[in-house]
Amino acid sequence: MLFVLLTTTTPSTAGPLGILSFFICMYIAALGVLTFLFQGASLLLAKLSPMKRRKIIPGGLSLKKAYYYASVLALVPIMLLAMQSVGEIGMYQLLLVGFFTFIAWLYVANRTG
Repeated sequence: MLFVLLTTTTPSTAGPLGILSFFICMYIAALGVLTFLFQGASLLLAKLSPMKRRKIIPGGLSLKKAYYYASVLALVPIMLLAMQSVGEIGMYQLLLVGFFTFIAWLYVANRTG
């Protein structure tokens, strides 16, 4: 759907609903890719880690936790794209987005325990 939206319309002809659907499709695509990337990397690290560390992370990150972490990180490119459309992105804005991501990851880590 994202490919069709990008090839058939322009931002001026799509209107507000088209732009909103673009952001939603981008978020869903990034969320799916990052979820499976996190889970795969976690399983790979669990298999490659020494025996002492396997007690801490026996099977890697669960799909549910990978989804939670990916939901935070998938929002970063959407926020940056939205900020770029309003004005330019400087170092201060990048630091704020990084700080938000750090705080959100800490929140997810504490809530999922």
